[in-house]
Amino acid sequence: MPGCDVGHDATVTTERLLGGWRLTRWDYTVDSTFRGYPMGEDATGQITYTSNGRVSAILSFADRKPLDVDQFHKATVEEQAAAATSYVSYGGSFDVEADRVIHHVEYSLFPNWIGTDLVRTISWDGDLLVLTSLPETSSTGKAVVNRLFWQPA
Repeated sequence: MPGCDVGHDATVTTERLLGGWRLTRWDYTVDSTFRGYPMGEDATGQITYTSNGRVSAILSFADRKPLDVDQFHKATVEEQAAAATSYVSYGGSFDVEADRVIHHVEYSLFPNWIGTDLVRTISWDGDLLVLTSLPETSSTGKAVVNRLFWQPA
């Protein structure tokens, strides 16, 4: 995968994750082949881990088109769909186990995530926190892996 030398660190601690992080890069692979950036090379977002075990994540395309109305519920179905497909958010609690963080999803734009666990492998690229999804099988049977790079906010 271009542009990084990510190292795994078996000594991950909850304390090292605490605080706010700003997204610097989100890329993905399909069957271990780099495929690009799900929300563009300039995707934006933040993730926050609190000392009482809470997590909140927000990710989006950098240049989302404003709606033609001042309230979301007044937008056309097409505008609402465009806004929703350019944005990801969820929150809940989290646990750290070895080199993984488990996000226990309680709230999400995508309702199917509620009540599930999003497991991410933790690694470091210099001072950047790298969260890597476990492989997910696509509808065509291919392994898809997302990597999100975060810098301290």
